[in-house]
Amino acid sequence: MRVVIDTGAYRRNLAVLRARLDPAQLMAVVKDDAYGHGTPQMVRVARECGISAFAVLDIATGISLRASGVLGNAIAFAWLFDAGDEFGPAIEHEIDLGVSNVEVLDAIAQNVDHDALRSLARVHLKIDTGLHRNGAAPHEWAALIRRAKHWQDEGRIDVVGVWTHIGEASAEDDNTSRNVFDTPLEQGREVGLNPALRHLAASAASFERVDFRYDLARVGGFTYGIGPGSGIGPADLGLEAVMSALASVVRIDDVDGQSVAVLDCGYLDGLPAWQIPHEDRSRETLPQAGFEVVIAGVRCPVLSVGADTMTVALPDAAQPVKAGDAVVVFGSHLRGEPVLQEWADALGTVGEEIVVRVGSRAEREYRES
Repeated sequence: MRVVIDTGAYRRNLAVLRARLDPAQLMAVVKDDAYGHGTPQMVRVARECGISAFAVLDIATGISLRASGVLGNAIAFAWLFDAGDEFGPAIEHEIDLGVSNVEVLDAIAQNVDHDALRSLARVHLKIDTGLHRNGAAPHEWAALIRRAKHWQDEGRIDVVGVWTHIGEASAEDDNTSRNVFDTPLEQGREVGLNPALRHLAASAASFERVDFRYDLARVGGFTYGIGPGSGIGPADLGLEAVMSALASVVRIDDVDGQSVAVLDCGYLDGLPAWQIPHEDRSRETLPQAGFEVVIAGVRCPVLSVGADTMTVALPDAAQPVKAGDAVVVFGSHLRGEPVLQEWADALGTVGEEIVVRVGSRAEREYRES
């Protein structure tokens, strides 16, 4: 199996999102190898589109991108580390660091060597607003901001941001998170911290809620045309799928009087394992039982996904299919192809999980549409 990455679709998605978020800044999330799309390649395209902030997750990715020159002077924001890490290289390569506790903050500040480094450590202080994905608990926040003010006055750090993660599970929960977030912002100002960047929203919340955008929004899945789930796909958002997954027909079989095509892809290629129960394989129920691929312009229901093969039913009206024919596993709604969201909804998962697994295993080809 191979995947095609449409850099033109990525450019158009970025344009749609920037216009919607304006005047807030879009921080493009490129963690997990840009969700399987290829981090250096997607950062290069995004920089050409004027994107100047990237969420890279870990320090090593940020350093690699900075050293390659692809980032230029853009922000590279990392937050996956602990107090035992070596922060000197991160500071040297001007990686913004998301900080949740005093221990990590002290470790960062103590790594600042003014004789060896060109700049202060740029930090974003994180408050926990209920998701419990790191972040200082409200009762820990006062100590964290006082320590941050101390190190900033010492000329070792620059507090450039305050941030959090929210669950995006319900409007009520998100409203609660936003209210929790606003109080620490005011407390930071009271001790003399005035960060330029406040950010709490990811793709879904920033797309829907003007009041959640603040100065910056971290947008991941939406930039790649991946919907939030529950039946909402890229077409509903005015976005395009960036990744298409392609396979080939290996052979045609007859199973219980039904013609099926065997494809050269399976869960070893990153696709989720899947099988429709035999009782659900009648011609009346099959189209509603799961998801489909496209062969010769015709949608064909998937019967099973094995280790290295996929079996699909061939409708009676389909034109003859033969070994070697091309197959679109998932692609763009603009071409009438099954979109990633159809797979994700049928499997009870999220689109990001599928593209990360598929994109990390398959051969990638980049095209500009």
